[in-house]
Amino acid sequence: MYQRHNENIGPDRNYLSAVNMGTGDYCWIFGSDDILTKNSLALMEDKLAAGSDIYLCDRRELDISMTKISNPHRRWLNGGSRLFSFSNEADLIEYFSKCNSVGGLFSYLSSIIVKRNKWSDVIFDESYIGTAYAHVYILLRIINNMNSTLQYISLPLVDCRGDNDTFESNGKARRIKIDFIGYLKLREDFYNNDTKIYISFGRVLTKERPWFYTSLAMACYGDSTDRAELASFYKKLGYPKIATNLIFRLKGLASYTKKIKLAKMVIKKIFS
Repeated sequence: MYQRHNENIGPDRNYLSAVNMGTGDYCWIFGSDDILTKNSLALMEDKLAAGSDIYLCDRRELDISMTKISNPHRRWLNGGSRLFSFSNEADLIEYFSKCNSVGGLFSYLSSIIVKRNKWSDVIFDESYIGTAYAHVYILLRIINNMNSTLQYISLPLVDCRGDNDTFESNGKARRIKIDFIGYLKLREDFYNNDTKIYISFGRVLTKERPWFYTSLAMACYGDSTDRAELASFYKKLGYPKIATNLIFRLKGLASYTKKIKLAKMVIKKIFS
């Protein structure tokens, strides 16, 4: 089945439309720039027999030409493959504690296979249109509906095309802010009344966007408005604005690390 919309409806409505077009028991929500790795369909066919609500696999990262491997295995969670069952607050906190990045919170579309009837049962919140994370809202609704299951598959079943992030088309500063806008909204909407989960969820975002490194990056790529917004985002995550603003003043260091890959990696490692 192929469908092309007459106009650009944006990424969020595209995600929703793709699943709505499906007719099978499961949908693999797949980005158009990515490709399946060898034997991934056969492996998934075996895994689906277990009947989990969501399956989350890892990815292999390549360059834009899809010829050079930059990361043979990007792992979304700590530990190996395992089944997560969600029946209480402790189960959610344990899962969030295992996440290495927001990839564990469903940011990367092509890693997600979902039971279609579970997806369809969710009443969608239209306020997530424009966030780029409408699909994350639905998947969080599924795991927050207790008695749901998620099977993590610690294998790279997807080849990801690097240096081709659609959301960077409006600049690196905007790309950084997309994660904060989306995931802080999700945290507020889902967990505002539960302090433990609220904090645990926020920690995943700071793994994705480490405070010191990300603030240095914004010092380099952002303008005064971008920097003020980032300082506000980090305040919500427990970092004082005055400290973030001090990092912004280290723009020279930011420019240096941008040019030298090793320095970039070292600073990110130290301050993550």
